[in-house]
Amino acid sequence: MTQSLCKLSLSCIAVIFLLSLTSSHAQTLSTCRPSPPLPQNPKPGVNSLSYSKDGKTLVVAGSDGIIRLLDADSGTVQRTISGHTNAIYVAVFSPDEKLLASSSRDLTARIWDFASGRELHKFTGFRCAVKTVAFSPGGRTLAASGNDGMIKIWDVKTGNELQSLVHINSADVDMSVYSVTFDRTGTKIYAANGDGTISEWDIAKRKETRVWKAHDGNAYRLRFNRDYSLLASSGYDATVKLWDTSDWHEVRRMSMARASAAFNIPSTGLTFSRDGKLIAASDIGLDQQQTSYVYVQAVVWKVANGEKLWTFDAHKFDINGLEFTRDNNFLLTGSVDRTIKAWDMKTGRQTRAISLAPNGTKLEADK
Repeated sequence: MTQSLCKLSLSCIAVIFLLSLTSSHAQTLSTCRPSPPLPQNPKPGVNSLSYSKDGKTLVVAGSDGIIRLLDADSGTVQRTISGHTNAIYVAVFSPDEKLLASSSRDLTARIWDFASGRELHKFTGFRCAVKTVAFSPGGRTLAASGNDGMIKIWDVKTGNELQSLVHINSADVDMSVYSVTFDRTGTKIYAANGDGTISEWDIAKRKETRVWKAHDGNAYRLRFNRDYSLLASSGYDATVKLWDTSDWHEVRRMSMARASAAFNIPSTGLTFSRDGKLIAASDIGLDQQQTSYVYVQAVVWKVANGEKLWTFDAHKFDINGLEFTRDNNFLLTGSVDRTIKAWDMKTGRQTRAISLAPNGTKLEADK
C-alpha cells in the first residue's frame, strides 16, 4: 500500500509530537530544552503498547497524559489512569503484573498499583523528558532514562533511589539515553545512547563494562528476545540490528529506509514476536524541507534470515506502539493518529481498527 503525502503545518499536533519524540540536540546535564506543555485539548495519540501475560489487557500510553487499559478482545477502554501532567512515552507491566510503570515528558517516572490505579511512587530528579522505564526481571528495581543523559534506578518497594548513572556529559554530543533494558539476571542494564553507542552497565560496580558503536547517529531502541540470545537495536541510520549476546557480534542488519524520502527517522516501535521468529520496527520518511510525511510504515522481518515479510502503510502519523499478540498471529500498530490497528501475519491484511477518544472511550467499532 502506498500513502500519499501528508501536508503538515508547524502548528499541526502531529508535528509537535514528531519533533518532541524524534528530534535530538546537543545538551548537558545542567541545560535542557524545556518540555512544551500539553495543549488545551490534547489528542490521545498512542506512544506505546503493552500486553498483559494472558493477552486480555492492552496498556496504551497516551500523548494526552493518560494511561488507558483496553479489553484486548473488544477494544473497549476498561479503565484510565491519570496523574501525569504531560505526554506519556512508555507504560509497562511489572513482571508479576501487580504494578505499572510509566515515563513522561513531565520529567517524572511513576509506579501505579494496577488493580486500583493508585499512584505509589513519583520519581523526580530529571532535568528533561523521561523517555523510558524498565522493570528488572525480578521486579525489585525500576530503571528510567531520558534526554538529560541520566539513568536512574530505584527500589520498587521503598521508592528509594539506588543509583544515577551517566554515559557522557557533553555540550557537543546528544547525550540522551533513549532506551534501557535489563539483562536476564537483572545485574546488568543496557542503554541506547544519543552518540550512537550501546552501553552495558554493571549495576553493582556502577560502571560501564562494555560500550560499542551500534548506529550512525543515535541509538534509539533496544529489545531482547524472549530467551535473551539476541538484542535488537534501532537507530537514526534507519536500520535495525541484531546482536548475539554470547559475544556481542552483529548478527544481522535490516534497513527501513526508502529512497523516496530525504530523511528517514525511526519511531519508538521495536518488538520481537513472543516465539522470537519475527521482529517489527517502525519509522517515518520526510521530504527535503522536513515539513511533510512521505511515508509512515511498520516493517516485519523474519529473524532467522532477515527476510522482509510485510510492510504496513496505513497510519497518518508516527507509529510509536508495536506489539505482537501472545499467539504471534497478529501485530498491533499504535499511532500518534489515535488509532490502533491489527495485522494478520499470515495474510498481511488489516483485521481490526480502534480509534481512541479524548474522554477515554472507543470512537469507532473494530473493522
